[in-house]
Amino acid sequence: MAERRLREKYLRCRPVSATINRKGGAPKKDLLRYLALAKELGVNDAAIVKRGAWYLDPRVTLKCAVPRCRNYNACANCPPRSPRASETAEIIKEYKTGILLRWKYPRSEALSLTVKQRLSIYSTLASIEAAAFYDGYYFACGFATGSCRSLCNNEGCRELVESGKGCRYPLLARPSMEAVGFDVYRTAAAAGWILHPAGGHCPDVIETLSRIAIVLVA
Repeated sequence: MAERRLREKYLRCRPVSATINRKGGAPKKDLLRYLALAKELGVNDAAIVKRGAWYLDPRVTLKCAVPRCRNYNACANCPPRSPRASETAEIIKEYKTGILLRWKYPRSEALSLTVKQRLSIYSTLASIEAAAFYDGYYFACGFATGSCRSLCNNEGCRELVESGKGCRYPLLARPSMEAVGFDVYRTAAAAGWILHPAGGHCPDVIETLSRIAIVLVA
């Protein structure tokens, strides 16, 4: 019922303008609607970001390989199968506006989110992307946080290991920001957010860690 209410509230299915994806990005009134939707869906912080306030760096995907992440080459949406930073940069130069999203978790939870928590993140991202799509921003594209292999409870990525069966979550699964080369730390800092490096040796004084995602709108 709550999902239906949000769909009726935010999905408007506007006619597409010939210039909607070209002139100056999405207007602020639409971006504010997506911020409101994010809040209703449980995102802790959301910010409007413009081109020049998101950053890419090829060293990000290097860190996927050195030291090697367990999802490297084991997920259809992770390096080396995901687009390289140089490819991403060429594509996203067409975008001028987006929504940056942050979820905050106690340190004890942040590094081992449950499948339910991860599904909530991916569903929220897809919902905001859909709201923009039905507003006529048909190139709206969301990049998640962490490997989408985690949605499958870290079982084998079916796209890779079970020929012909395809992804378990085709409308939710997508590359993370890091998988396509976004410098998440720098992008979050540019939004005015304090972000600490997350890891098993993070000092106990750091009580809250974050998960970051982005929806590029137009």
